[in-house]
Amino acid sequence: MHRILALLLSAFLLPSFVFAAGGNGYRLAGVLAVGPDYLAILELPGGQQQLVREGSTLDDGGRVVLVEASRLRIAAAGGTFELNLDGSGAPAQVPVALGVVQEQSDNDRILVRRVDAEAFSSSVAQSGKAQAKTASAPASKSRDAAAETGRRLAPILNLPPDSRVVQVNEQPVRSAEQAIRLIEQSFSENTAPRLNITSAAGDESRVYLSVAGP
Repeated sequence: MHRILALLLSAFLLPSFVFAAGGNGYRLAGVLAVGPDYLAILELPGGQQQLVREGSTLDDGGRVVLVEASRLRIAAAGGTFELNLDGSGAPAQVPVALGVVQEQSDNDRILVRRVDAEAFSSSVAQSGKAQAKTASAPASKSRDAAAETGRRLAPILNLPPDSRVVQVNEQPVRSAEQAIRLIEQSFSENTAPRLNITSAAGDESRVYLSVAGP
């Protein structure tokens, strides 16, 4: 009898934390450092991505109660679960590139960004080094060049967090490095790079980049 009571009490008293790379269909796709705080790129059960911070409310009623450098915690109706970046194939953290975008405007599905070309090159190089740290780990999914390029460029160019970069200057994206080379080549030739992006829902947008004046 005492043993049964002890088991029942332990079941009620144990905290309902789940420590895993994914939970309840969610996955922590990346963490962005913004000064002393963090934003997280959360992959939703339907495959969409959402940029969240501590206190954000999710569509299913869950609430983000913690965002740190390598983990995120969600309080939901069924309990609290935690998502971590560590593990095989875990995405690298890409810090927000402050100072790259000097001006921006979003008009329906036309996005315009005036950028500091040197800051852009420095930021993509930094994100490339972060990506290389996890390159030796076996990927849990097959590589998606458009999604990978979006993950690297979205925080740098202030693009929607679920962006997939499918074309640069009307050329299909085969890799993030190829896309970045095309952008930097346009900057060096004083021409405006053009990006075609899609969201996880399939919505298409056009991004125009130009170099900010001195």
